[in-house]
Amino acid sequence: MADRQPAAVIRLGDGEGALLGYPRSTSRADVDNFLNIWLRTTAVSEADVLFLSAALKRAVASADVVGLPRQKQAAAHRLWAVPAAALAAFGLVQRDTPLTHTALHRLLSHALLFRPLLADAPFLGLISCRDVGTQLQDLFGVREVRWYGVRGERDQPGPIAKPHFPDGFDELRRALTVPFPGALFLVGAGAFGKIYCHWIKARGGIAIDIGSLFDSWAGVGRVGHAVRGFDVYRAWPRIYRGTAVARYNALLDHFALDCPRATAANLPALPALW
Repeated sequence: MADRQPAAVIRLGDGEGALLGYPRSTSRADVDNFLNIWLRTTAVSEADVLFLSAALKRAVASADVVGLPRQKQAAAHRLWAVPAAALAAFGLVQRDTPLTHTALHRLLSHALLFRPLLADAPFLGLISCRDVGTQLQDLFGVREVRWYGVRGERDQPGPIAKPHFPDGFDELRRALTVPFPGALFLVGAGAFGKIYCHWIKARGGIAIDIGSLFDSWAGVGRVGHAVRGFDVYRAWPRIYRGTAVARYNALLDHFALDCPRATAANLPALPALW
């Protein structure tokens, strides 16, 4: 992303699995369970479910980095295993598409890597139920923030009352504007957010799916998260690469995550200090 070419980084979990696998390997009951979480209703037509499933597949196929559930997660519940299976079944990724961890958003934040990403950015777009634009401007010196508010999931709705789908979805499709090539957007909107990342890339921007990190940044993060709010960035106004790597690995240990550990030597592209 250093060359500011259009790009999308997305992460897939069990909810995305329900849609990705439909109707081949998941049922309408699986989809309805997650529709009820996202939309508070299952009154979504079969045509719309198939439309969303196809749109999500296109988003995955066009993504530049795809986060997948860990093996332990995939073994714990069948829907966590669907995303990886769907990549192969539907030919959704190229051989050279980087695959990473679905918790990438938390790992990046724990290593304070949103600081070099956002520091003094001329523009930042946000798609979320949480408007944290002012905090991001104050903390990282972002010059302009544009928030596209969408209604959050059932337990974390946020201030937007308009139904997320189809109302908010269709409105965002019309309103979403990428102000210049390579403009950065952070997205947190469940399975819909992956589709939004696809739209942003298609319109020339860079989209990073950070999911529930928006809740943590707004101070309403999920219980047990090691990343909460912006306090960690204020506590560490500067961090060396080696210390950031140690924090990253500590989070792997904290949650017993079965993914590769980092070393300063295998991350040469990172600056020495940020």
